[in-house]
Amino acid sequence: MAINNHQYTKEMRDLLDIKLFSQPISGKVQPDLMLDDGKMIAGIYAKLENTISVLSDMRARKSYIYCGGAARQLGFEPTRTEINSIWEDELLAGVHPEDLQKKYRLEFKFFQLIKAIDLTERLNYSLITRLRIKNNEGKYLLVKHRLLYLSSTKQGDVWLTLCLYNMVYDHPGFDVPEGLIINSGTGTIVDSEQGRFEDILSSREGQILQLINQGLRSKEIASKLALSIHTVNRHRQNIFQKLNVNNAIEACRVADATGLLH
Repeated sequence: MAINNHQYTKEMRDLLDIKLFSQPISGKVQPDLMLDDGKMIAGIYAKLENTISVLSDMRARKSYIYCGGAARQLGFEPTRTEINSIWEDELLAGVHPEDLQKKYRLEFKFFQLIKAIDLTERLNYSLITRLRIKNNEGKYLLVKHRLLYLSSTKQGDVWLTLCLYNMVYDHPGFDVPEGLIINSGTGTIVDSEQGRFEDILSSREGQILQLINQGLRSKEIASKLALSIHTVNRHRQNIFQKLNVNNAIEACRVADATGLLH
């Protein structure tokens, strides 16, 4: 069955916008790196590496796009360079659907990791993903995508992030891993696309999530699986916590878009 890439991208963006990265951004930002600093960094990357740089302000739900040579090679001409979203939709619309899902799976892991570690360690981590992005002639070109953490609020919520899109050239030595999270301070590979994302839930949690997705209530699930309703509710709460969601609808949408229900 053919996939509507634009619709797929929109649904994935809407899904992740609900919970994967959303946080109660309410505090004052750290004084060591302000928004203008982030813009300067993004602009420098675009010029020095000929990359497409996208600075996202999670607090204001805005993004700033800086186009280097990679944009020209892709034929990417954003209608606006300042958008009221943390998602660069015009660029993401050209990403191959399989690669988009891979990208979001790893970003889910990346942000879960970032939120769990000390502020002083966050700058050491980055995400690298190889993507196929369609150019203005309809041909997929290989692109190296990097997600960098830049700054948090005083409360520890992620505030500024930077996405970089570089061309992968058809030449020996210019290969890029399918996808991985790396600690650049130690050179350690923290996680990769080869890891089983579905292992984020236990087998019982996955089973219960499948039944929740089928519309069954806790009492019905308890009866079907011969469990107490207390046990089912405990599993439900564990599922919500692991997927960083607040309710069953969000849990099912996250699980469906990231492949946990397939």
